Amino acid sequence: MKRYILLLIVSFIAVSINAQKITHNFRDVPLSKALKIIEASTGKYKINFIYNELEDFTVTTGIDKKDIPDAIRDVIGFYPIKMTVDGENIFVECVQKENTKLIGEVVDKRGQPIIYANISLLSAKDSTFINGGVSNLAGKFVIPCGAKHALVKVSCIGYMTKYVEWTYGEECDIKMVENSKILNEVVVKGHRNFIKSTNTGLSISMDHNPLSKLSSAVDAIRQMPMIDGSGNDISVLGKGSPEIYINQRKIRNMNEVSQLSPQEIKSVDIITNPGAQYGADVTSVIVIHTKRLDSGLAGVVKVSGSQSEVLSASTDADISWMGNNGWGLYAGANVADDGFRQKRIYTEKFNENRYETITHGAYRNRSESLRLTAGTSYDFKDNSLGIRYEFSRIPESKFTSTGDIMTNVSAGLDSISSSSTDNSRSFRHYVNAYTLFKFGIRKNYEFTSDMDYLYGNSRSCSETEEQAQSYQQNINTGNSSIYHLVAAKANLKAVWNSVTMNIGGQYSYTKNLQNFAGSTSDGSSFFEPSQDNEKQHLSAGYASLNYKYNNYWNIDAGLRFESTDFNYEQNGIIVPAQSKTYTDWLPSLGLNYSNNGFGMGVSYNTNISRPSYNMLNNNYFYVSHTSWETGNPLLQSFKDHNIDFRLSYKHTYITASFTRRKRNISTTYTYLESQNVNVRQEINLPDYSRFQIVASQSFDIGRWHPTLQGLLQFQNLKYGSPEKRYDSVLGKLEMNNRFDLPWNFYAYLSGMWLTKGNDATVYSNGGAMLYMMLNKSIGKWSFNLLANDFVSSWRQKNLVETNGVYYLDNRKGASCFVRLSVTYSFNHKNTFKGKGASKEELNRL
Repeated sequence: MKRYILLLIVSFIAVSINAQKITHNFRDVPLSKALKIIEASTGKYKINFIYNELEDFTVTTGIDKKDIPDAIRDVIGFYPIKMTVDGENIFVECVQKENTKLIGEVVDKRGQPIIYANISLLSAKDSTFINGGVSNLAGKFVIPCGAKHALVKVSCIGYMTKYVEWTYGEECDIKMVENSKILNEVVVKGHRNFIKSTNTGLSISMDHNPLSKLSSAVDAIRQMPMIDGSGNDISVLGKGSPEIYINQRKIRNMNEVSQLSPQEIKSVDIITNPGAQYGADVTSVIVIHTKRLDSGLAGVVKVSGSQSEVLSASTDADISWMGNNGWGLYAGANVADDGFRQKRIYTEKFNENRYETITHGAYRNRSESLRLTAGTSYDFKDNSLGIRYEFSRIPESKFTSTGDIMTNVSAGLDSISSSSTDNSRSFRHYVNAYTLFKFGIRKNYEFTSDMDYLYGNSRSCSETEEQAQSYQQNINTGNSSIYHLVAAKANLKAVWNSVTMNIGGQYSYTKNLQNFAGSTSDGSSFFEPSQDNEKQHLSAGYASLNYKYNNYWNIDAGLRFESTDFNYEQNGIIVPAQSKTYTDWLPSLGLNYSNNGFGMGVSYNTNISRPSYNMLNNNYFYVSHTSWETGNPLLQSFKDHNIDFRLSYKHTYITASFTRRKRNISTTYTYLESQNVNVRQEINLPDYSRFQIVASQSFDIGRWHPTLQGLLQFQNLKYGSPEKRYDSVLGKLEMNNRFDLPWNFYAYLSGMWLTKGNDATVYSNGGAMLYMMLNKSIGKWSFNLLANDFVSSWRQKNLVETNGVYYLDNRKGASCFVRLSVTYSFNHKNTFKGKGASKEELNRL
């Protein structure tokens, strides 16, 4: 009896399993009907879809004993349609939501369907790539697109490539001719459009993009439109330093981007109009989306060496392992030995121009650094969680200078020689943990959370000696800083048809303890030992909403609330002027329009930037015989009110911005008569307005791909005693060029010209620089040769003239160098998905 019962149970299980299999032949059936037929064959799954999205797609295929998800994958085929399985619910949706679709059929001369033919939709104006697809078993294809008129390119092995013109409303039926002989035909060459304008900025696809062949993501981003890569760091034209994300995780160290291979990047979003979900100090965002990873071991190893005035080198290694069950492990290391040399001339005029000091100096820096990372994550369905630890250390950094000082401040001290040595070291521990959960019937809700803990310590000491005839002075200073940061952030994202909403909150606690001591050999020091203790509680909440009115118009709005409780103690005594509790309301609003390559938008937002903790201390640093630098404990955060107007068409992008700046922080000099020295200090300026115009234009001319972009800036700042106007127009012009050479070599040549003009209180004397790069990839190896400022034309020449003090800083060096990078990649390096809870506070420490 037991055997019969067991046999019955096994038979029941077999019948149940077989009941979930489907066998069916579909012949020119609408996809929506095919899905209903599949759903009718099972009692386990409910298939959800929108009829209007799928009504133009037809199915011709045979299914033989497939389970339900596999059967749906077969009927979808090569269409741009996504399937999501959530328990007993299956969701099918078109991922390219365009009202216009190119619909057609590919057949041979006998009228028989040609399967798997490649169909490319090209711009009728310049043959740039718009979209593409593949014909199915019936030779039919459906390609969503926003174009009304286009050039269709059809190719298939064994047939001659064919081009036809297409206009919206027409069926695109194409008859192919077998490639039995060579024909003398005109070849139409298309350039794929890697750049797309969005409501918030630009999106750059890296799929088959020549930029993906470069040795690092930093080199690739520098070549993108609206990016100013002329400095040491990446910045967005007119928007300053961006907040950078890798897979939605905030990064705080550019080494993470430098070590990321461009081959692992799917796309890059450049956001020039960030919403309320970003921090109050965020003026621009770069989001790097990486490709989906395969299971197994993967990694990237990179070795770089550069030669300028000194030799520098670095080695990076990042390894990851991803299991089939979603478990991932990560580890990385970076070791660097960097340095630079510079020649500087400081010119000071003060005390109603009666005194003048000119310092000619030679400066050298040498620094060693180490960074180690380790982490783990677990991905299950659409959810993920993980933790990451990073240890960074600078075991030794040495900055030395020698100078000849000419001054008339004191009789008998016309000529002074000086030498200075500054030694520093630091370390930092950083832990980040994250969670990401998607839920809802259509997975239209996403909850993310991030938690940070940071602990660090830095120490420095400097020794300076001045000598002249019958004069000698020794100056010694010491600084130390110990800091802690605890932060958490949570965000809920909800998508309902044409509405997307983000609601979230953020909290951080920061403690920073700084100690300073100094002395002079003659006992005439004007600085006193001090201990600064800063504590801050920052709480924030925000909500943002994006409403897509139709295929053309889009509205976004947001509101961010921040409450800050800041406590400042100096030598154990609370400083009431700086210890405050204050709140800020930061609204944003935008209206955008886009249609067939044309886009425009207008937006308003508010940003707040807080001074770094180093700016808030009372420490003094020696610069020259008559020049010192110090902090300012009374600094307040500054606020910008911004109105932006954006205009784009194909490869043309223009942004005009008006900003009302309140309490902007900038550099000033003040003459301290009692000590006969000039003191540099950051202060809050009076309110003023700034107007900017930023423009970018890209071209594709055969193998030459130039991008021309520039910036113009006007401001109406008045400041100082006596009052002075800082309103000279500042401009910047850049031209980036890519040349596609034979044998898969890529050459890049870039130039930058900076005009004279004001930015806050700083007056730039302008300058120019040329940058050249050659790239070649061979299998898993990538070789990159860079020559920066190769004609040695760049000078950093900036003037600050405030409160009767004239201070000109003229520097040469540390910009001209040659760097060779060799990168070896195997598989795809895995990346950690945590976002980081408090990028703003990390930057201030």
